[in-house]
Amino acid sequence: MKNWPIWTGCGYGCGRQAASCMRHTSRHRAGFTLIELLMVIALVSVLAAVVLPSAEPSLNDQLRAMGRILATDLAYARSLAVTNHSTYRVVFDVKNNRYLLEHSGSNPTLDLLPESPFSRVAGPQRQMVVVLDDLPSLGTRVRLEAVVDASARELDDVEFGPLGETTRPGQTIVWLSGGSATSKRYTRLVVQPATGLTEVGGSTEYGPSQGVTTPASP
Repeated sequence: MKNWPIWTGCGYGCGRQAASCMRHTSRHRAGFTLIELLMVIALVSVLAAVVLPSAEPSLNDQLRAMGRILATDLAYARSLAVTNHSTYRVVFDVKNNRYLLEHSGSNPTLDLLPESPFSRVAGPQRQMVVVLDDLPSLGTRVRLEAVVDASARELDDVEFGPLGETTRPGQTIVWLSGGSATSKRYTRLVVQPATGLTEVGGSTEYGPSQGVTTPASP
């Protein structure tokens, strides 16, 4: 009796043998279906919604970052004074949320500042102006809140001498702020008179109007 091959239906109407049908089925099952792709996209969207807000810098982080930028510029002014054996000052414009660096000594040949790669204007210039609102920021903007001495008397600048010291006796305290109402936070920078070095404090809920307090830990 002749053995005939056994044919099975594969569901695709191909009428092939079992082995061939399995290969045919595997080809059709390769990859994702539209529903599976939509499920993956939905899952990625949920994960992004959870992760991205936590990646945004906090107000404390922004205050700390802006404090370090300002401290770096103060250190730059101090280094120019020491290097050129002259005086340089940083003038604060609280109303317009900016500060500028300039030579304040008697030698006019030093009035032109060294060319800076961070300047908007090409070539040497007499002032280096930094506008806080123009600096990159995510979320709440940071502002110059006040510049005072240790007795809370308002100041408008800090000047560095040829030995790195400040030309005004006593500390210079620069306050930065961010946020509003009950969420408003502050940080302060203290410029020591004898050395001209700047200390950056942590975030605190107390500002210059509440009196000088020890900043909280970062």
